[in-house]
Amino acid sequence: MIALRSRERHFSGATIFSTKIRYGECGGWFGSKVWHSTDQYRRVIWRCNAKYDGKTNRCGTPHVTEEEIKAAFVRAVNKLAGERKTLLADLREIQLTYSRTDEIEQRLRDLDERLNTEADVVQEMIAQNARVAQNQDDYSAAYDAAVSRYEATKAERDQVAADIRQRGIRRQEFERFITELEKLPEAVMEFDETLWGGLVEYVTIKKDKTMVFTMIGGTEVEA
Repeated sequence: MIALRSRERHFSGATIFSTKIRYGECGGWFGSKVWHSTDQYRRVIWRCNAKYDGKTNRCGTPHVTEEEIKAAFVRAVNKLAGERKTLLADLREIQLTYSRTDEIEQRLRDLDERLNTEADVVQEMIAQNARVAQNQDDYSAAYDAAVSRYEATKAERDQVAADIRQRGIRRQEFERFITELEKLPEAVMEFDETLWGGLVEYVTIKKDKTMVFTMIGGTEVEA
């Protein structure tokens, strides 16, 4: 199953799997544990960090081994490769929506102009109050109203600017994922750290150990 979804962003840590694996039931993130650290049966497993946090309602997540994660990733990549043509067309269409920013950028320019005008109004009110004697209750009411208008416009302006930045980030993410997808071989036979780093945002582990890979850009692949 391959789906296109929005997602929260997370960042990798000390190893290629750090803060990349989470449990679908509780939303907790997995950490690595070493079993049989001093003998020939040594292996690294990953389990939910919240598994033993509660005394009564413990997380029921299964643990997974690095070998299981790597094998599932190979399956996911081969699914991507198998549906590359259709997926690339969908991704490019979505990417275009993040590239069309003329309207929102004009909105930002309009808000900047309004914000400057409202700031001038506030400054002129302060200057006039210093020059001309007037009823201070009336002045305070007018001043508070003018400041409220300014703050409301600034909040809207900041949100629009944040939306433009987020569109730019998402556009770059789609560009990166499309580039990686175009470079995929017809079939991947073994785990590749470079592919992992270039494709995977995070992995969600289900109770039956099914893994859903959320790729850069939000594409989901179940393996």
